Amino acid sequence: MKTENTNQVGKHAFEVSGLGLAPFRFVGMSENAVSYPDGTSKAGGSCDYCGTGIRFECHIVSSDNVSSKVGCECIRKVGDAGLLQAYKASPEFRAHQRALRWEKAKSVTAELTALLESRRALLESQPHPRGFADRQTGKPLTAWDDVQWYFSRCGAAGRARWLKQLKAAPAV
Repeated sequence: MKTENTNQVGKHAFEVSGLGLAPFRFVGMSENAVSYPDGTSKAGGSCDYCGTGIRFECHIVSSDNVSSKVGCECIRKVGDAGLLQAYKASPEFRAHQRALRWEKAKSVTAELTALLESRRALLESQPHPRGFADRQTGKPLTAWDDVQWYFSRCGAAGRARWLKQLKAAPAV
């Protein structure tokens, strides 16, 4: 927050807004959501700094032991490097980021599977790109076999790249 007030120049943004005296410590994070019968949910709390509705509350404590809850974006925006580093190093933040990555990986895998299944007949009719054959039976492999081999061996990033390439390719 920029100000011309000489009493506030150089003070921490949280201190200016009345959340206590700097320095501030990050002490944890929690989820606060309101769930509705139709399965939807929304933010259940509000940021003590800006008043915005927040779902993930970051708990901070000032040097004079005033506890507050602020949003993740407010922690990022105030410019307190130590507070931001403590937030990003917290087990709660890392668990949240991991859950987001897993959700993205699941949706990419589902979308890629559906896209490949829609092209399965075409891929089964084409020969293997490198002309490989089954080791036991000697039967020639198909392009579908090649796709299955790659699909079973690539990770989340590989599947995301593959999906991006297939979406960019002209539909067959």
